[in-house]
Amino acid sequence: MQTAIDLKDARIEFKTSRDIKRLLQEAANSLGMDLSSFLISTATQRARDVIKEDNILMLSKNEWKHFETLVKQPNEPTEALKSLMNLEGFSD
Repeated sequence: MQTAIDLKDARIEFKTSRDIKRLLQEAANSLGMDLSSFLISTATQRARDVIKEDNILMLSKNEWKHFETLVKQPNEPTEALKSLMNLEGFSD
């Protein structure tokens, strides 16, 4: 099992203005957190949101209808696809 010491093996440092630091400290205090914990939790959640949004494929209604049409009416397999599907491991 990992301990808290094991988990904190990297350091991030950055500079900001006094006003921004005060703002961040006030927000952390409002949540009963120290500044480092607040920054890490906030940045971590934002990073997860950014990555999640980056991995979502968005289609318009017309694009979705076109996609559905293609899925419902697939092309006949080509000879190359048939050969590929005949390779060991594809017939399981």
